[in-house]
Amino acid sequence: MNATRSSTTENALATNASSPWGGWTAVYRLGIAVIGVLILVVSFTLRDHISAVLWSTAAAIGILMVISWLVHFLVERRMRQPLQDLALVLEKMTEGRFDMPLPATTAVAYPGLAESLAKMSMLVAGRMRQLKTERDQLRIVIDSLAEGVIAVDSEQRIILAGGAACRMFGLTEGTALGRPIWELIRNPQLQEWIATALKQSAPIQGEMQIHTPKTRILAMSVARLAGKPAPGAVVVAHDITEIRRLEKVRQEFVANASHELKTPITSIRAYVETLLNGAIDDDNHRIKFLNTIDEQAGRLDATVRDLLTLAHIEADDANPTPAPTDIAHIAQRCKEHHRPAADRKSVTVTLHAPETPVIVAIGDEALDTILSNLVDNAIKYTSEEGSVTVSWYADDSQGVIEVEDTGIGIPQKHLDRIFERFYRVDRGRSRDQGGTGLGLAIVKHMVQSADGSIEISSTVGRGTTFTLRFPLAQPS
Repeated sequence: MNATRSSTTENALATNASSPWGGWTAVYRLGIAVIGVLILVVSFTLRDHISAVLWSTAAAIGILMVISWLVHFLVERRMRQPLQDLALVLEKMTEGRFDMPLPATTAVAYPGLAESLAKMSMLVAGRMRQLKTERDQLRIVIDSLAEGVIAVDSEQRIILAGGAACRMFGLTEGTALGRPIWELIRNPQLQEWIATALKQSAPIQGEMQIHTPKTRILAMSVARLAGKPAPGAVVVAHDITEIRRLEKVRQEFVANASHELKTPITSIRAYVETLLNGAIDDDNHRIKFLNTIDEQAGRLDATVRDLLTLAHIEADDANPTPAPTDIAHIAQRCKEHHRPAADRKSVTVTLHAPETPVIVAIGDEALDTILSNLVDNAIKYTSEEGSVTVSWYADDSQGVIEVEDTGIGIPQKHLDRIFERFYRVDRGRSRDQGGTGLGLAIVKHMVQSADGSIEISSTVGRGTTFTLRFPLAQPS
């Protein structure tokens, strides 16, 4: 580039060299250089000073930040601990524990909040106690009901089951709650009633039969719970098994009583009509017909008297007077009364008496009626050369009487019904023996009226034993 310098540049240089001001230019340049050096020196000096100031400022700021952080940490910790303690107390309250004392740190840090929390805790605790008391009372009422109560939600899941309902349906409340009712009670009719009740306002009523744990007849009522949509339904079950059984017994009683009365009346009318039509003049048949009429009239009279006796016993004012009664005296009188019937069949009647007299609270007439019926039956259904034994003894606070025979016995399947009115194991044989079918029913009612009990054990072909228990009479 030096080789190619332009003429203009060379001229300029020549002019400067030849100018009288050329020395001042050098001085100027030197001054500029000196000033630059001074500036550099001053700059380095100021930079060190400024750097020192900046580092000092940064250090001060750092220290302030550390101090601020420490202050913030300490303040936050002081505020956070009471809040954590408060959160712990609130958590315990959600678990139903309202007796947790409020920590002192919280009470000091937040006195207003602590006071409000204490009041709220007392209020909620009181309300919870009230709700628990009401719930327990409701539970007691439901469990005391004879009716079974089951409440289900809209999905037919069990939310409440009373004690009677658990017994009726064989449920356990602890495992039944929350489960679908159709899963525990498998009855399509009940499921249909619940589904229908959830859709309508009118309750549904009907009867159903269940077989858990034993066959029962239940009168059912299913009604929806108030609300739209219905939050669920309540099922009320009433056990009417005994009512239906008594209705059946009543129907059978009416039918049997009508038959028992109709049979002798029909016989009497037939023989009387035969006599009126000319048989009264027939010496060979007249006496036979009249004996038959007398026999049927006696049977009719015995049936009517037994019916009246039974009706009198069942009356509220017909309980036998619990007068002290010596069993030995009544047993001996009963034996003498039935001696002719026993002698006709060569049946031996034996009394086994204890050494000490046994006095029971029942009354002479009542005990005589009971023993007479039992001994009379024993003689009737004991074969010739058989035996009937009456024994008694004292057992703690009871007097026990046993009437045992060596008769034909009673099949096991008939023992549960043997005390029903007009019930006969063998109807033909019973009528031949002259029984009315009411004797054992009378015995059972009279025993129960005297606060006693009666049991029966029997073996076919070996005999039957009736065991009576009566309260012992209190010494005067």
